[in-house]
Order: sequence, then structure tokens, then C-alpha cells
Amino acid sequence: MFKLQASLLPLAYGIITMSSFILTLIFAYYLHFARVTRTHCGLYEFLPSISSTIGDFSPEMNIYRYGMALTSGLRLGTIYLNHYLAHEDRQTLLLQSSHFGPSVHESVRKLDWLIPVSTVLDVLRVFAAGGWIYISSSEHLFAHQIGFVSYVIFSFAFMYTHSAVLYHTRIKFKYNAQGNRSLSSLLLTSYSSKTQKDIFSWKWKVILGITHFLLFVGSLKYFVDHTFYCVYLSYSKYSIFEWLLAFTNVGYDTLTFLEFDGLYFTLHRDKKDF
Repeated sequence: MFKLQASLLPLAYGIITMSSFILTLIFAYYLHFARVTRTHCGLYEFLPSISSTIGDFSPEMNIYRYGMALTSGLRLGTIYLNHYLAHEDRQTLLLQSSHFGPSVHESVRKLDWLIPVSTVLDVLRVFAAGGWIYISSSEHLFAHQIGFVSYVIFSFAFMYTHSAVLYHTRIKFKYNAQGNRSLSSLLLTSYSSKTQKDIFSWKWKVILGITHFLLFVGSLKYFVDHTFYCVYLSYSKYSIFEWLLAFTNVGYDTLTFLEFDGLYFTLHRDKKDF
């Protein structure tokens, strides 16, 4: 029988995606620096945007698109497992309702809409990602921009709903079970190894989700400065925010490997009598 750790899916996704980003940026710097930092303003810039780095020149475009193609199955598999585990955890909560009281039913009611909404948002951001990865800014600027903005918005909405699902299924009743009533006590209590991983993952996902939103809001100022006023270095500053948006997004998804701890894919052949 063949066994594969499910945690390898988000972990492999994170490694391949980050490697693709870094490799394309290195190649862009050494092969096409002047061209990827050229803008309509005609001013010096020190950092290209993701769009110009991955979408206009070879081999950068080929490297990144190939890397994203490799991760497509990993992302879809992660989406399915997130949905599956959320429903499994919901059922576990129902079985514990007699122990925790009516608060469990309140959480279950929230999970009834949080789980499907979270899954749909995750699927939508995968399709939105295809819009800005496989349609470059030089091929169709408007479609590329719509894809990127949609990806950022769907990502934040997913981060919020998914973090809420994790809280209600893996966090809320763990610290309540030990007599704690505030989140401030969450980090001061001893838990099992599995629960510690869930708490660590949830905590950093919340941090990355909030950071992701703040980065997007902060990037708007430099986008306007560059697009309409050609402020010196505004393009490079906007690019910093854009790269950090991508890194927080990938980091959020990669942390999922902690939640898949103990979950395996198995392949076996049924024994038949001949």
C-alpha cells in the first residue's frame, strides 16, 4: 500500500511558487532590468512590478507560467482537503455538543455557510490568478488588471472566511475546554502537539490575512501616484507592496500543511479471490 502525506500538497505549492517568483525576479534583473523597470513616466525605478517581471519577456514568463502549471493540481487538491476537513470537524463538533452546550450549535450554524462560501472563494481566486498569470499586461492590460485585483479581493475574503472556519472548528472549543474565556489566554496554556500546530497556523494566518489587506490598501496610494502623477520612485514603491501581497498570499496557503498533519493519501489494491 502506498501512503502520501497530504501536508506535502500545500508545502510543495509554497516551495514551487516562491521559487518561481524568486527565479523570475533574478532573471529579470540580470537580463531585462532596463526594460522591466521602464514606465510611461520615463523615470528611474529600482524594482519591477510582478506584472512586468512575469508577463513580457522570456525566459521569465516561461519559468513562472511553468511553475504555476505545476502547482495547479496541488492548489485544487488543497481546496478539496480544506473543504473535506472542515466538514469532518463540523461533524466532530456536533458529537461534542452535549459537552460544550448551546455554543456548539451556534458555531455549527455559522459553519453551515462559512464552509461553502470559503470553498467557493478559494476556487474563484484560482481562476482569477489564471487571469493575471496567463494574460500578460502587454497582451491585454485591462483583463490582466481585473484578474489581479479580483485575485487580491477574493484572497482576502477567503482568508477571512477560512480563518473563521478554523477558529470555530479547531480553536474555540480547545481553549474553552480548559476553562479559558479570552483569546489572551490562548497562548499561555499548554496543549497537545496537534493543537499547538493548529493554534500556530491559525494565529499566523490571521496575521497574514490582516497584513494582506493592509498591503492592498497601502498600495493604492503609490498606484495612483505612479499612474496619474508620475511621482519619483512611486512605481518601485508600489512594486514592493505588490510583491509583499504575493508573498503573504503564498505564505497563508503554505501554512495549511500544519492543518493536514496526520492526513494521508493511500493507494491500495483490493484482494480478490481467483
